[in-house]
Amino acid sequence: MSGMSPSGTVGRGRALIIAIVALAVGGLSFAVGVGSLLGQRAEASVLDASDFTMDPPAPLSLVSTWSVAAALLVLALIAWAVHGFARGLWLFVFSLGAIAVSQLLKQRVLSRPDFFDLDAPNTFPSGHMTVFAVVAGGLIWAASVNWRGLAAVAGAVLMGAVSWQLLAYGWHRPSDVLGAQALGLAAFALAALLRPPRRARTVRLPGSASVGANRVLGWVLALGGIALVLGGIAMALIAASSRSDDLLLTAGEVALVGTAALTARLMVAVAR
Repeated sequence: MSGMSPSGTVGRGRALIIAIVALAVGGLSFAVGVGSLLGQRAEASVLDASDFTMDPPAPLSLVSTWSVAAALLVLALIAWAVHGFARGLWLFVFSLGAIAVSQLLKQRVLSRPDFFDLDAPNTFPSGHMTVFAVVAGGLIWAASVNWRGLAAVAGAVLMGAVSWQLLAYGWHRPSDVLGAQALGLAAFALAALLRPPRRARTVRLPGSASVGANRVLGWVLALGGIALVLGGIAMALIAASSRSDDLLLTAGEVALVGTAALTARLMVAVAR
């Protein structure tokens, strides 16, 4: 049978919705965190509470031009071996595209308004977080269907750890990290949306152990992510009322670990 399968049409529709949501989240995080006086003051408090260091531990310390290129190339080759050449190519191209867009937005397009005596350059979106977001997305795209749930958990842990580090060590503000997560998700949603149509193929019947495990892990990421985000918001409200910069920093770290889990879950949704 020729033509695009119904599941392919559904998958493209899902990818379009997720791309729009990701772009909306990124735009909102910039508007609130960077483009408002309240957001700038809150994020300045987060930076003040951090312990700045230029020598962070892994995984943040592992980023370099060569390590990023090598990681994406390996993931692309795995995706080629598991899913075919087109998927490997798409993974590599859109990952590099997201990293390039991140640098372009941060250095050339976006600027940080000077609402109070801060004199801080724009750091939105975080280049480091963008790198780890596309690595996590690449891991999910490269994995076979049977292992995709575990790949998503690994990607969520990686993004969550880096999100925590970027705030804890004073490298970035919360909006920078959230914007980068959204950019990575948008890149893979667009990759799924623009992927050449596939011929209809035999539908794999549900019921296998891997399908059940993937569903359980998907729910763990979704519910865990929502719980962490809500917990972080509650902590931020308490921090605002008690004027505790340390608690506000912890709130941002917890919430961004939650958004990392949600990002990984949505990356799975566009990897079908």
